[in-house]
Amino acid sequence: MKRWEAWWNQSALIAVSLTGLFYGIFKYFVPGSDPYSRVGHPLQPWILKAHILVAPFALMGVGLILRRHALARILSGETNGRRSGIAMLWLLLPLGMSGYLIQAFTAPGFARGTGYTHAVLGVIFGLGYLFHPKRRTPADTGTDEA
Repeated sequence: MKRWEAWWNQSALIAVSLTGLFYGIFKYFVPGSDPYSRVGHPLQPWILKAHILVAPFALMGVGLILRRHALARILSGETNGRRSGIAMLWLLLPLGMSGYLIQAFTAPGFARGTGYTHAVLGVIFGLGYLFHPKRRTPADTGTDEA
């Protein structure tokens, strides 16, 4: 994986994870000061907008990973990090679709269920990414998988 690809991926996934985490905390755990508002924290709408804006960059980063990192590792037979990597790739389809569908559903029950699904999958993906083995050798940020 090239250095700019690693930088793009790390930055986008960290940004989408942090904005999602803060939005979840503000939405589900911070009580609102106004009883007539659903907003738990004044920054909650801004964090949601930031999350929605950085999510496409994270998906593009995953596309870079799939092309230059994951497929190369799978085809070479490497086993280090294979389980967590493949699990995270499989989680991305329902994670991305649920994030998209939250914005499309208008029925409160569907939107709420999709939101909970997205939150749970996001936490699982974030933990998987946090514990997925990372390499810090020059060969992994160069042109080894050209």
